[in-house]
Amino acid sequence: MLARLAVATDEEAVVGLARMQVEETLPHLDFSEAATRETFTNAIKWADPTIFVCEGPGREVIGYLMALANGYAFTSGLFVVQEALYVRPDKRGTRAAAFLVKHFVQWGERMQAREIIFGISNGFRPDRTARFFELTVNAKPVGFYLKKVR
Repeated sequence: MLARLAVATDEEAVVGLARMQVEETLPHLDFSEAATRETFTNAIKWADPTIFVCEGPGREVIGYLMALANGYAFTSGLFVVQEALYVRPDKRGTRAAAFLVKHFVQWGERMQAREIIFGISNGFRPDRTARFFELTVNAKPVGFYLKKVR
């Protein structure tokens, strides 16, 4: 198993995984293939966002993590934030998510990010996911996501 930066040839796999993620974790929203492809193109061209993938046996892409790097509004330095993390349901229980998260942390550390932020904004298994972040990279809870869905 290997976590790495996404490359152009990963587009179909990432689009497929994003579709699965939206259907599973955001059923109140409609998946947009066009928006997903635009996001992927931006990741490849400008690393904004940055997308990491995890390869399973046979180099098949089985999961992805999407991240952003941002400067602070009122202090110096930057922070990185995990925006999306998804592993195919039939590959959960493997080390794919841990590989992706650890790769993301290493990326943030190489960028000298002052904070490495993890989030659970879709309400999908938040307690379990938070515990995973705590155990995998020693992340600590600092607040909550709240949202109003229209």
